[in-house]
Amino acid sequence: MSVTSRVKGLFSRGERRAAGGPYMVNGGEVEPLAPWGPGTDGVREIRHYSARPAGAKSTDKGGRDVLTGSLLWVASLVIAAALVGAGYVAYESQRLFALAHNGGDELRAAITAALPDAGWVAMAVIALVAALRGRSSLRARTGVLIFFALSLGAQVMYAERTAEGILVAVIAPIALAWMLESLVVEVRRWAAERRGLDLDESPILTGLLRGLVAIPLVTARFAARLTLWWVRLAFDRRGTWRGVRDWVLDEAPLAPGRTAASLRAQKAIAQAGDAQAEAQRVMAAAQEEAEKIKAAARDEAEQARAQAAAEIEQARADARARAEQAQAQAEAEVERTRAAAQAEIERAAAAAAEQVDARTASADEQIRRAQQEAEARIAQARAKADTAVEQTRAEARAAVERANENAEDVARQYRVLSAALESLRAEHDLLLRTSSGKARLIALYERLRQTGDPRCGDRDYVAELARELYERAGLASEGTARNYLYEHVSGGTAVNGVVA
Repeated sequence: MSVTSRVKGLFSRGERRAAGGPYMVNGGEVEPLAPWGPGTDGVREIRHYSARPAGAKSTDKGGRDVLTGSLLWVASLVIAAALVGAGYVAYESQRLFALAHNGGDELRAAITAALPDAGWVAMAVIALVAALRGRSSLRARTGVLIFFALSLGAQVMYAERTAEGILVAVIAPIALAWMLESLVVEVRRWAAERRGLDLDESPILTGLLRGLVAIPLVTARFAARLTLWWVRLAFDRRGTWRGVRDWVLDEAPLAPGRTAASLRAQKAIAQAGDAQAEAQRVMAAAQEEAEKIKAAARDEAEQARAQAAAEIEQARADARARAEQAQAQAEAEVERTRAAAQAEIERAAAAAAEQVDARTASADEQIRRAQQEAEARIAQARAKADTAVEQTRAEARAAVERANENAEDVARQYRVLSAALESLRAEHDLLLRTSSGKARLIALYERLRQTGDPRCGDRDYVAELARELYERAGLASEGTARNYLYEHVSGGTAVNGVVA
């Protein structure tokens, strides 16, 4: 498609869209995501969609990592407070050191002492700015470390020449240098993550610490190798010197920029280039042969595809013919089966009707016999029930007569007993009226004993019983009743001629 046709397509598309009519998309008036049609003019429209799950945090410029940012702010405030205190300590030590070595000039000593602190503060601000912009802060962090080193040197030289004094002098600079560089590195990583940049920096102090740790290891390794070389020299003097000779011949320059090893390397590179060229020629020949094989395979595949298509069509025709024949046979078989089934159903229905009639007649006869037997049994049961009812009625009448006779006897006995009870009550009242108070008290006490009162006969309950019985016995005081009862319980007293 030429540039002119593309421009025409763009203008025509804009005119049709402005006029409200159809326009060309993907080579025709089709949907935007439809396939590209060969040999057609138009504009291919490609749409990009950015899908992000709901709730996912954005890592672009507008995204916010609240937790990380808050923690960095807290760390920044802590480090800033520490820097203020350390700045005061370092400044005073540097001023005293400068004052002791510049002839006693106070102004120059103050300026000299303030320069390292002002330098690392400025470098720290520059490093933070670079970190927030996602750029490298190596130069600024190096400046921070240089000014910290100056401050550290001044404090160490001014400190007392003891281990304790040197330790006190190095605490503030080293701690603050480590905290400040760690803060700058982490701020830069945080800013790079927010901006979507793949940037990282290793802390300078970490590299220095690794170097300090590696120096003894490298020294020990060099000493071990030198010792092993001397041991080998002692065991094999000629072989060791021959190895040294070969090493010197390989590494010593034959001319400026050339050694025997470099010449052998160039020769090997040239041989490798020749081998690579030969390999490329072989690869080109192999590709050409592969193209020929692919072309032959495509031709064979086309022939096989055409032959397979013809065989498939023939198989489809044979299958359709067999299917039609099988369908006709199946329909005929279904008709025969349906007719035979209908005849069998009719015969079965007739036989079932006959069996139903015979069973209905037999059932009616059985029902009639059962009704007759039931009526006879009901009559017998009714006769037995009438006889039992008559017997029950006779027995009930006899029982009623006997109950009436017993009731009259009981009434007569009740009247006799009532008369005897009245006479006994009259005699008892007469006896109580004619007897003394002591006798009445003893009589009430003995009546309680006859009813089974457990307090009777026990001297511990005499006072309690006297309180209960003295008024009923007609006595004037509780003490008199108590004396009578004590006397009765202790020795026994005759009541109306009876000794209790």
